[in-house]
Amino acid sequence: MKKFIWIIVVSAAAVFLVYHFNVQSKNTRLENALATQYSNQLTSASEKLIKLSDSIDQTLLFQDKEVLDQPLEDVWRLSSDIRASISALPIDHETSTVWMNYLNRIGNSASLVKEGKIPVEDWQKSMKDARGNLLSLSDQWAFTNRNAGKKDYIVTSFVNNKANKENEKNWKTLGDSVKAYTESDFPMTASETDKQKKKDLQHIKDSEVTVEQVKQNFFKLFPELKDATIHITESGADAPYPFYHIQFHKGIRIGYADFTKKGGHLLSYLLERPFDNTTISVEQMKEKSSTYLKSFGYTDTEMVEYRENHIAWHLAFARVDPNNDALIYADGMHLKIAKDNGELLGLNAMEYIQKENIGEQKVVPIDYKEIFSGDFTVEEERLAYVENKELQQRLAYEVLTRNDSIGTHKTYIDTETHEILHTEKLP
Repeated sequence: MKKFIWIIVVSAAAVFLVYHFNVQSKNTRLENALATQYSNQLTSASEKLIKLSDSIDQTLLFQDKEVLDQPLEDVWRLSSDIRASISALPIDHETSTVWMNYLNRIGNSASLVKEGKIPVEDWQKSMKDARGNLLSLSDQWAFTNRNAGKKDYIVTSFVNNKANKENEKNWKTLGDSVKAYTESDFPMTASETDKQKKKDLQHIKDSEVTVEQVKQNFFKLFPELKDATIHITESGADAPYPFYHIQFHKGIRIGYADFTKKGGHLLSYLLERPFDNTTISVEQMKEKSSTYLKSFGYTDTEMVEYRENHIAWHLAFARVDPNNDALIYADGMHLKIAKDNGELLGLNAMEYIQKENIGEQKVVPIDYKEIFSGDFTVEEERLAYVENKELQQRLAYEVLTRNDSIGTHKTYIDTETHEILHTEKLP
């Protein structure tokens, strides 16, 4: 009898241990999921605060009421979004209340300025200090600045502050919120559908080329690889568009190249090899890049940016409209050139090949003093095509302005409607 009772006790203990282990494992997984959720919420709040500060900068940059309308709307919207982010975090109530009230005052003030109930000058005066406060708050929210962003910090400060590990009901509720947090579904608009067609290269009407033709085209574009060993394959059935993939090998050099099946257009190129310690000059780099583009037939581009690392130059180009010399940023191209001898290491012509359909647009003269506020200097200006909110390419004045109070900004103004399409703050 005692032996039988002992067996029952041991079995019950084993069942309890298994149950306890399963519960602990489940709680640990949920703890990790919650830690990820709160980390994302902290990072999102920090990023929104930076965007809010940038939007406030735009309200300090302009004086025209119509131009200020959108930045003020952004300030109101972002301040509301950030309040929602902060309210979702299990943080100290007093701290949360103080910052929620502060953000609420900013949002309400922006709304009142938009309605004409607060003078623009008063808003701009008070917001100069608010910018710094928001950036300071952003640093506080950035969890990566807290204990190196370790998960234990997130769990201790947020997860355990939100739920009791022993309360299964709370854990289930929070588990459901984590699941909902990751689920979303946004249908594509008509403009986004058109953009997807460009990504699929549906506009290319050229006839298909054969494997032999693309092989000859490869050797023509890269004569230095004429005696390389190459292997050509076709894209799979699930590819967004048909293309040829070329792998090549010559001595210490190995690489890849992709060509569209329609027309045999070069999409991308990548070469890998060891590097020497020598460095070509910036002028040599520019000459090399110009030579490469001419040899590929890309003669209607202009360099818009370049940067470097310890082995290569990275260059960005945009197509130039032949009718007005405007830059078409959406038709971009990227090159990678070796710093030691200027050899082409990489090319990405996907955006260039997609080619935007640019329509005619009026160019109405503009007085920048009617748009920008305070003391500003126009350092550069030219024409460029950029997207509006409807994803349409619009011709714009690209204006680089400097203001001693808020720094340097690049602003794109629609040449026909004088709508501010985009503004970015430069380092």
